[in-house]
Amino acid sequence: MRILVDQNSAQKYIDAFKQADNITVATVDHVLEHDTSDADIAAYAETNGWVVFTTDDDFFVAGGDHGLLLYDQIEDPSPGDVVGAVRHIEQAYTDSSEITESVPDGWI
Repeated sequence: MRILVDQNSAQKYIDAFKQADNITVATVDHVLEHDTSDADIAAYAETNGWVVFTTDDDFFVAGGDHGLLLYDQIEDPSPGDVVGAVRHIEQAYTDSSEITESVPDGWI
């Protein structure tokens, strides 16, 4: 899975994705400008085949045909639980652009 980590996501998730097999990770700050709008991030994800990982539920309305993984910053799930959930989600979907899931939210 190709995961594009949104701005203000915790570094521990980026590190966990980097260490996980078969997950390619990039951050918005590395591929776009820091102040890029959610709509532009969504468009970039769609065009380039990324699943957006974020705490920002605005992506539900930002548009675009891209995958979305939403986590709750207040619940602060462990990186291992998030990666485990991503593994299960990846197996459940044949097209990553159709993913719209909260993680870990029962996926582990």
